[in-house]
Amino acid sequence: MRLQLGDTGYLLPSMPGFTIEQRENLITNKSPEGNVAAWRAVQNRRLPAYGLDAALRVTRPPRWRRAVFLDVSPQTVGLVVDEVQLLPRAETVISPFTPLGLPPTRLGHLFSGAWITGQRAILVFEPKALIAYLQSLGEE
Repeated sequence: MRLQLGDTGYLLPSMPGFTIEQRENLITNKSPEGNVAAWRAVQNRRLPAYGLDAALRVTRPPRWRRAVFLDVSPQTVGLVVDEVQLLPRAETVISPFTPLGLPPTRLGHLFSGAWITGQRAILVFEPKALIAYLQSLGEE
């Protein structure tokens, strides 16, 4: 799946459980405090969705349209995006790589490869590391 964060696109490999929600179906965080951009109400729980800028810093993007929720334990987490597009596997050939430096999460680096298309390289998230990063943001 291709995720658009501002002017930057990223790929997220297939996940066993995910939900794509329209902004209108979510509870937007109107408070200037906290890291959560919106919540998805499910039964008696609120599932957080975080906003990240193209450099993956926590932000509250003003014009996001959807949120992708990744169904994982112990807490489902979401990422607000400007756009999301499901891509057929046959159209994407990923070149794996290991980033330099220390990993930013306890589960490793945020990226595991790149999709080279024309003159562009689109970074590919490592799902477990992305989830760990989002979960580490908390609802502060």
